[in-house]
Amino acid sequence: MSLRAGDLSAAALDCERCGLVWCEAGGLGRLVGHAEDLLDEPPVSPPSMDVALDARPCPCCPGVCLDRVPFARPRGPWIERCPYCAGTLSPASALPLMRAALARRAAPPSPAVAPEPPLDPDLPGWRPLSLRQAAFAVPTALLAALVLRSFTLPSLLLWGVRVSLHELGHATVAWACSWKALPLPIGFTVVFAGRSWAVFTCLLAAVAASITLGVWRRSAALVVGPALFAVALFVGTFALDLDTQEMCVTFGGGGGELVYGAALVLLFHHRLPPRARWDFFRWAALALGAYVLVDAAMFWRECALDWSRIPWGGSLGEDGDLTKLRDQHHWDELKITGRYVTLARACLGAVAVWWAAHLAGAWRRERRLSGARRDTPRSPPAGAPRATGTPR
Repeated sequence: MSLRAGDLSAAALDCERCGLVWCEAGGLGRLVGHAEDLLDEPPVSPPSMDVALDARPCPCCPGVCLDRVPFARPRGPWIERCPYCAGTLSPASALPLMRAALARRAAPPSPAVAPEPPLDPDLPGWRPLSLRQAAFAVPTALLAALVLRSFTLPSLLLWGVRVSLHELGHATVAWACSWKALPLPIGFTVVFAGRSWAVFTCLLAAVAASITLGVWRRSAALVVGPALFAVALFVGTFALDLDTQEMCVTFGGGGGELVYGAALVLLFHHRLPPRARWDFFRWAALALGAYVLVDAAMFWRECALDWSRIPWGGSLGEDGDLTKLRDQHHWDELKITGRYVTLARACLGAVAVWWAAHLAGAWRRERRLSGARRDTPRSPPAGAPRATGTPR
């Protein structure tokens, strides 16, 4: 090795033949511009007699082999260091890598990533209705449904939606009585009369899971809705006899059209998880729900005015729901139409109250936003001439 004139202060010996640089303790740090030879401390362990076969001997300590240690972690070069005299042996080509590692370590830390803000209704995943939408969406949908039901083609196209909600109404009441039920969108529901403990246990577990999820997410809808169904489940299972359960299941078909139609309209204003893409699908739900609700409500109003319009027959040649209510449960025409008309009025009233409440909320939000815009000072655009004058 030969002593390089430019590195006398660093006490560095450079071997031109092997391309290695030997520095005494502290010399490597002065070469790269650091107070210490290493950016990261080497592992603290006593010197071991078991050394690697290719380990180099220390030039200053006879019989001592050099340890391989990292100059910096991570992405830093590795060098060889004597465990006794702390001298270092490193390739000359590794000096620029050491200086780069030192520069990275001296650079200011990157700003911490801010945590994601909580889900905001103003984010693109959910856009609250404007005041105009909140005011006219539901009334327009109900009025359009009232007009469309007088045409044959829309009635035929949307008949499947009403039938599906009809059968879902049968199945929902059957489930509330712990019956086995399978709704089919062809105008038929497979029902097994009698209490089933398996159905009761599964429904109770689903209700408990939904309420737990609602409490965790602080969602009132996931708590109130399942809680009401739990009350209906206990009442229908333990407080009603078999004949009353059969009557409720039969009545639930026409009631499902009204209740589920109104529920789709109510969900138009409600917020669902972002994966449901409810900001897009709620308009379709509003249209379908409004049509089924208006069509069923107007149908029962017409039946109440003219009893001859009551459909007594069934879709598959058997006794229909209304025939069962009349013959098996002794409901006359006045009681049948009266119950359905009352339910229709209750559903329409719930829609009206829900619409008015969200209209008031949209009005308050619009007023708050307009006040914020009015209070925000506006700066003139770049390049615009500034008005000047003499104060009076």
